[in-house]
Amino acid sequence: MPDQPSVSLKSRLKQLAFRTLRPGLEPVNDKLEDVQQRLQGLADRLDRLDLQAEKYDSELEYWRWLIKKGGSEKDFGAPFAQVFGVWQRNRLVKLGHFLGLPEIGHPGDVEDWASTRSVIEIGAGPYPAVAAASKGWKRCVAADPLARGYVEEDLVPDAASHVVYLACPGEQIPLPARFADLVIIENCLDHVAEPERVVREMWRLLRPGGYIWLFVDLSNHRDHMHPHAFNEQKVRVLLKDFRVVSDIVSSHKAHPEAYGGYRGLLQKPEADGRIDALKVKDHTGLAQSLRTDGGALRASPETHVNGRVDGSVPARP
Repeated sequence: MPDQPSVSLKSRLKQLAFRTLRPGLEPVNDKLEDVQQRLQGLADRLDRLDLQAEKYDSELEYWRWLIKKGGSEKDFGAPFAQVFGVWQRNRLVKLGHFLGLPEIGHPGDVEDWASTRSVIEIGAGPYPAVAAASKGWKRCVAADPLARGYVEEDLVPDAASHVVYLACPGEQIPLPARFADLVIIENCLDHVAEPERVVREMWRLLRPGGYIWLFVDLSNHRDHMHPHAFNEQKVRVLLKDFRVVSDIVSSHKAHPEAYGGYRGLLQKPEADGRIDALKVKDHTGLAQSLRTDGGALRASPETHVNGRVDGSVPARP
């Protein structure tokens, strides 16, 4: 067996060499593991970006269908600008009621109130609620990640031609702190990636004493377009740092899987802890006497359009 000692010696020498080199290889292994983790993180981010791009494409296609492909006429019996113009006007009237302001046409009404305030609408869509103020606003901005598509594809109606659009998510809006007297966010919180960050951004953008005008679907349903499901308790916890001026939970829903909707007017506290006094009406009777379609009052006969006139819209894809 002349070869056996030689093989055994080679094996022992190899093991000795590995032991000698192992301390030097450990930093290389650590670096390789770090590179692998970074690459996995990059792959995860790319997956999220792909999902976000798919979500935005679906959203934009919905608006194309509604505005340019006859969707509004099919579902509501009238063109998009007419239908949404009624709904958004009625939501403005509703805001005036929640603020306790005089009826439209009287001095100090919501039109007068808006004309001296700065407003930001988050997730505005191609026909933002801010477009309904006939006297305009002091400053008026609509923030939406699809803003470029709305403008470049001519989806924005003439009524919103004075609105300044920013193409950005609600989590990060490129405006200075305390820019706004009012933030409007309609049927949006269940669509965003991070609702908590959106709420923090609203807090930053509002001046002390400023208001949030909010509608949220109440639902247990989630999908790639609606990654978050809210009930009344979750909405209140999310907005706990704001004072509730007045709110309503109604049977109105924008999505067929929802079971109702939350409509609220909330206020950011003053810097010194005091809140502006408001004469706010008891909306319990209002909720019983009027259909509360997500903030829209029932359209009057002269503004009636065929189909739904309660501010509801078909589920987004």
